[in-house]
Amino acid sequence: MGGHDSHSYHRTAERYDCETNQWSLIAPMNTERNYESAAVLNDKIYIAGGDNYLGYLSSVEVYDPDTDQWTFVAPMLCRRTFFSCVAFHGCLYAIGGRNRISSKLSTEKYDPAEDTWTVIPGMNFHSYKLNAEVIDDTIFVIGGYYDEQHYLSRFACFNDKGNRWYLDVDMNVYRSQMSTCVIENLPNASDYSYKHRDKLMEEKRKKMLDCECNRPPTQTCPSTDVATSSNPVAWPALDRLKHFALRCEEWVKGAIGMV
Repeated sequence: MGGHDSHSYHRTAERYDCETNQWSLIAPMNTERNYESAAVLNDKIYIAGGDNYLGYLSSVEVYDPDTDQWTFVAPMLCRRTFFSCVAFHGCLYAIGGRNRISSKLSTEKYDPAEDTWTVIPGMNFHSYKLNAEVIDDTIFVIGGYYDEQHYLSRFACFNDKGNRWYLDVDMNVYRSQMSTCVIENLPNASDYSYKHRDKLMEEKRKKMLDCECNRPPTQTCPSTDVATSSNPVAWPALDRLKHFALRCEEWVKGAIGMV
């Protein structure tokens, strides 16, 4: 659906039939889109945002496979591209992304019954070119950019019962524009990460502190003006480590209350 080539933006869409091993065109979208995001909700395809020759988009369309038609629904509150849409508990969530003005966009939720978008609590970090998946009744957000110079290994979770986000254990590698997928019915999936995040975060904190203690004594502390910066990603490595250690302690103390 959508995309672009070296000459133009596309509004065409194709469908793959695994039984015949063939692709066929379906009805084209109403708008050309590039870097948009799509999700399946109530057996219909919702596609949102992106950009084209007019700029960044907030418009949203829904495709009904029974009628082979695309229909506009309420637009998002923010124009955005390089974001991720997921269906969760009967609603569509638009997470992260950027536009011409900002890469610190709000998180939105679409209710198809009311045809309205509302702002929900934002993630613990701003990111675009990220991925989001739903696992074990929880939204997981993975990686992305903080800005053009800083990749992220962050891993955040959202559960609408508490209506809040919390950070989980970082990935081992900084990633952006990656691919993710979910394997259904994986045994003990809920035990792999976030339900034991207090233990995992404490283990990672100790490991990082041990690594820092073994650094050569020539390592110097950052200056006060850098250390007080509001952007932890821009801090020198030593100060980021101290910041991370303090945050880990906070997360571990509050982990049980966040479940």
